[in-house]
Amino acid sequence: KIPSNEKEWKNLYVVFATLKGKVKKNSLEDFSSVQSTGKIAMKLDSDDKIIGVDICRDNQDIILSSKKGQSLRFMSKKLRLFKGRSSKGIKGINLSSGDEVIDLTLVANIDINPKTVKKLLKNGSSNKDKTAELLAKQKYILSITENGFGKRTSFYDYRVTNRGGKGIIGIVASSRNGNVASSFPVNEGDEILISTNKGRVIRTVVKEIRVAGRNTQGVRIIKLSGKEKVVSANKIDDNLV
Repeated sequence: KIPSNEKEWKNLYVVFATLKGKVKKNSLEDFSSVQSTGKIAMKLDSDDKIIGVDICRDNQDIILSSKKGQSLRFMSKKLRLFKGRSSKGIKGINLSSGDEVIDLTLVANIDINPKTVKKLLKNGSSNKDKTAELLAKQKYILSITENGFGKRTSFYDYRVTNRGGKGIIGIVASSRNGNVASSFPVNEGDEILISTNKGRVIRTVVKEIRVAGRNTQGVRIIKLSGKEKVVSANKIDDNLV
């Protein structure tokens, strides 16, 4: 959400992500005055388009997720700040042939190795305070595929790397699963809406979706019929209900 007090904007940034894997970060103050005719925010190649825009802070990480199941997590504070609004941005993720970015996600920055997290959570009695801190910050990345399969994975499993790499497997995009339709952060108590190309909408609670590691296929979340495919999934915002 954008603060109504524009004095707070100087510490906020706008991050853009495109289908072809480019990213761009501008100060939110660059958009303090927008006319009714609009402003150019980012130049795009003819075969590219913006798939996500979000407001971020320096203490957050950016996760780019692709339709073939790859995910790349990097620090927003290390992303170059563009002074102009009309540039094309820079490479966020190195995509394989035929792959595309489907989601831009922001999560809290963590300065801890995923292997250390697993060890602490497994043997929490050795350091109860640190374990309690990790559990309090726990979030999950929910991935849902076009064939109705999915899972949620601890965001601690997504290690922080440098921008521009190929990323790591977030979910296996197999012949059973199909391509990834959506990937975004959720909490245990959230509910989501899943929409299909046949006009169906399914509502389900996150806690009923299995937790699994990154390099897995997940389980069936919804049963589809014929050539029905999942086209999107979105978290229900309680503030709008």
